[in-house]
Amino acid sequence: MSNKIYVPILLCVAVVQFAGCATPSERVTLLPQADGSSSAVVVQLKSGGVTVLDQPYMVATVNEKQIATNQADEASIKLRYKEVIDALPARPKSYVLPFDFNDSHLSPESEKLLQAMLRDLKEFPAPEMVVIGHTDASGDDDFNDRLSLQRAISVLDYLKSKGVGTKRVSAVGRGSREPIVKAKKGAYEPRNRRVEIRLK
Repeated sequence: MSNKIYVPILLCVAVVQFAGCATPSERVTLLPQADGSSSAVVVQLKSGGVTVLDQPYMVATVNEKQIATNQADEASIKLRYKEVIDALPARPKSYVLPFDFNDSHLSPESEKLLQAMLRDLKEFPAPEMVVIGHTDASGDDDFNDRLSLQRAISVLDYLKSKGVGTKRVSAVGRGSREPIVKAKKGAYEPRNRRVEIRLK
């Protein structure tokens, strides 16, 4: 029996098609998303049988004629696939750092979050990082573009000061274009004043 485990990361649904198995049966197991969001694997026989795995640790056992499913638990899957799971790369993570109004300096809360990120960074042997600055909609576009970039650069400077190599780090400013909370032009919204760090 051959085994497949699926961790859908970028796509919420993956499709696995079996045209006829060379081995007596194959097993497909769905692992959970790191952020808890929904994902699914569609298991399909060429003859037409279809089964959807849409719960973490669901297992489909597939042969030429049928698909049988059962619900496993986290402990049994981790035990069965320990070597495979240990070999998986660390899953992408993101961090959102708040900023004060009209300010690009790191707040104590942001510094605390950055310290946690630096601890997590040890899980990524060759990390790629994107630092994205944002503002609320209270200023004009030119001002917001400059401020959002200044916020991203202040985070980048902090990372450099802590010895983080920045060859694989990019910093960009998005102004008020990508709010977490939709707001009218000119509105003050603290939750949109932030820097997002995407680590993979």
